Amino acid sequence: MRERYLVRRFQPSKDMEGVYDSFVSGFHHILWPIIDQAETRLVEDIILAMHGAGDYTVAAEADGEARGILVGCFPFRRDLARKARALESFIARFAAGRYEMSRLARKCLWQVLYGYLPFLWLHPLTPSETLLLTSQREYRGGIGRAMMGVWIAETKTAGWRHSTVCTDSELSWDFYERYGFKRLREFPLKAYRYSLPEKSPIGYIYSLKW
Repeated sequence: MRERYLVRRFQPSKDMEGVYDSFVSGFHHILWPIIDQAETRLVEDIILAMHGAGDYTVAAEADGEARGILVGCFPFRRDLARKARALESFIARFAAGRYEMSRLARKCLWQVLYGYLPFLWLHPLTPSETLLLTSQREYRGGIGRAMMGVWIAETKTAGWRHSTVCTDSELSWDFYERYGFKRLREFPLKAYRYSLPEKSPIGYIYSLKW
C-alpha cells in the first residue's frame, strides 16, 4: 500500500494512458463489451466527455504515471452550456456511428445511457457532485481517499457545504461510506442488462455534509 500520491490537475495529453488503464480496472466488469469490443478511442472519449462536463479534474500520480482520476462538478455554475456540449458531442458521435464497435458493444452503451437516467431525476439539487472516480486496482489503498480529499477541499474553498455522488451495488460503494457519505436513495438500476444479465444491480445516491 502506498501512503503518498501526487494529486494534481488532469493533463489529457500526458495522463490518458494511465487514466484509460484506471477506467478499465474500475469498470471492466460492468462495461466489458464497450471496453473489449470497441476501439480504444471510445473509452478515451468517454473520459474526455466527463472531463469536459466537469469543473475540476484531478489525476493521482504514482511511479511517474497517472494511476487514478476524479472528475468533480459544480452544477450551479453558469457554464452549463459548455458542460452539456461536452456530453452531447460524445453522444452525437456515438449515435452517428463514428466508433468501430461490435453490435453488443453498441447495445451495451445505449443501455448504460438509458439506465443511468434515473440518477438525473432522482438526484437532489446539490452544489458539488463527483462525476467519476476510479483507479488502477494494483495502486489502491489510499488513492481514492487522496483524490476525494482534494476534491472536497476544493468544494469547501468554493464555499459549499454539501457534496454528492452516484454509484451502484456493482461498484465500490462502500468506499463512500467509509469516507463519511450517507446513502440518500437507492433504486433498481437497468444499466447493465447486456454486461451483467444475471444480476439485479441497485443504484445508490450518497451525500456528504460538513
